Amino acid sequence: MNKKWWIPIFAIIFFDIESIFANYFPVQLISEDWICVPRFLLSFFIFIAVYYDKKLALIYGLVFGLIMDIVFIDILGIYLFWYPAIIYGVSKLMKIIHTHLLILAFITLLAITVLEFGVYGFNFILQITDMPIEHFVNNRLFPTLLLNLVFYLLLAYPLKKYFTLIKKVKEEEEGMFQS
Repeated sequence: MNKKWWIPIFAIIFFDIESIFANYFPVQLISEDWICVPRFLLSFFIFIAVYYDKKLALIYGLVFGLIMDIVFIDILGIYLFWYPAIIYGVSKLMKIIHTHLLILAFITLLAITVLEFGVYGFNFILQITDMPIEHFVNNRLFPTLLLNLVFYLLLAYPLKKYFTLIKKVKEEEEGMFQS
């Protein structure tokens, strides 16, 4: 199987994991007030943008943002806007900053923070939630960042290795046809 075909397969897997995560996460490991939101798909798209192809990451962000809006919130536009906007911002930022995994960890957590505040702000403005900001930061944002940091630490090196490998293959294939 061609290595680049794993990208949509992994995207679907991460989307599915995000949707069923709450059903299988061992809640006895954390405080009962904490809300851990997996943002594995966004992290995956960030890896695509930084180590493989920004344009492809933006397309996946648009498609899965729309799917996320349709499946989970019934309001089109929240994830449809935030996923591509964050991916674009991260890809621009990483052109200035070195793409070391430790730096990307910080940038990924920052991106997740932007997404969480964006979704929270939208829900707060529309009065879908009345959660105070302190409660949001302590009981949702902080646990979400911890969970996604663990995910990042587990998969950062394999994802970087995979995307740099398929980028190299892609560049070699493009080089063969230019002569």
